[in-house]
Amino acid sequence: NDENILNFKYQNINKLPDLNYNLYQSNYLGYNWYNNFKNQKINNLEIEANLKWFEASMQLSNMNDYLYFSNDATIDQQLITTPKQYDKSISYLGIKVSKEFRFGKFALDNTVLYQEVAQDDNVLNVPRIVTRNTLYFSDYFFKKAMYVQTGFSVNYFTKYYANEYNGVIGEFFVQNQREIGNFPVIDFFINAKVSTAQIYLKAEHFNSSFTGYNFYATPNQPYRDFIFRFGISWNFFS
Repeated sequence: NDENILNFKYQNINKLPDLNYNLYQSNYLGYNWYNNFKNQKINNLEIEANLKWFEASMQLSNMNDYLYFSNDATIDQQLITTPKQYDKSISYLGIKVSKEFRFGKFALDNTVLYQEVAQDDNVLNVPRIVTRNTLYFSDYFFKKAMYVQTGFSVNYFTKYYANEYNGVIGEFFVQNQREIGNFPVIDFFINAKVSTAQIYLKAEHFNSSFTGYNFYATPNQPYRDFIFRFGISWNFFS
């Protein structure tokens, strides 16, 4: 009806392996392979609910012949990444709930994602909980000549064994030695609109200095520190 909408989607996917999995040649001795992997089989069920109280979605996937990269280096080697095909089934469950609360000119927008993976080996690693929360204020000023929106955004995910990046082949590979996560990223922003001009001010990750320098994008790649962004978008014709 007008206030509640339910969407259901089912996909049966038979996916060809990417070229990097089947064929790669280079001057590095450990980075030459030719494979004939099977197609990946994915059964995917998605349910979306846009209700008058909140928005929610659920994804349930079953994957067979899953392709991934792993580190096969020996003790005297630093990194040798090779493609693999998992011969067992992997099940994934993701549930996302979103809700915005309004209090006059203030609003609190929340999104929470819960993920669970059922597998015999740690091949598909994801954070169990991912959250994004934004508290902001919106109003008109100068006889409604300027519209301003300002507030704070907080992003957070629980610890997990994130994939590491290999720059030689330009791919991420599975690792189970080091976890990342469990740190908040807080941004402060101001958006203003005057006629056809828009101004953006954003202080990204301004909490980095007082919440501890232990934030990473991958297990060996630090996440960006505090940065200030400024931008103007001006349409000369309305």
